[in-house]
Amino acid sequence: MSLSTFIRVLIRNWWLVVLATALTVGSTAIFVLMQKPVYQASTIVELKPSAVLEDPNQILNTINALTRRNVINTIARKATSMSMHEEVARELNVPVEAVLAAQVRTITPPETNLIEVRAQSADPAFAALVANTVARNMVGQDYEKVIAVEVIDPAMPPTSPIAPQPLRLLTLGFVFGLILGVAFALLEQALQSLRSGVGLPGIDMSATQTPALSPAEAAISPSASSTDE
Repeated sequence: MSLSTFIRVLIRNWWLVVLATALTVGSTAIFVLMQKPVYQASTIVELKPSAVLEDPNQILNTINALTRRNVINTIARKATSMSMHEEVARELNVPVEAVLAAQVRTITPPETNLIEVRAQSADPAFAALVANTVARNMVGQDYEKVIAVEVIDPAMPPTSPIAPQPLRLLTLGFVFGLILGVAFALLEQALQSLRSGVGLPGIDMSATQTPALSPAEAAISPSASSTDE
């Protein structure tokens, strides 16, 4: 199909493109309106040698230990454990399911001794409260009395949600609806061509062969009769 034919098909079936796009964008907008906003709060803690260490060798060994990612990853993993969720739930006097729904996660930026604690909730204040409580419990834990945890950036209630993202979703809905509309327009053109017997562009319908006749049909066909005469 040439470009000019493609454009003519789209112009002829423009209403299909508009209808598919409108329906897709409309359904996406309804989906966005039905979704509750989700807020994410985060706090950052730093791992460093404990202040009780006095021996320079112990301090140096602790610094070397913190350069190994397995140490930081282990501490970060404990922050998302079930025991941590239960401890946070007890401190906040809420069901543990509420803390689990906050989807506490930890991020360990490379080449740093930092751990970012993230929590999500439909209530921005609760998201910040969970993140700060997890960080506070990390500070209170005893990591072999050599590693100390310090909160350097406490979580604040976020002012804007991370989901849903209306502009992004509506843009994706518009693009998907446009593609769907173009596909419907091409399908309608193909069906119309088949119904009218014209055929699809680039396909010669006259080139199709007539099915062979059986011996009985050939004996009574007009062409056979005229030959006999």
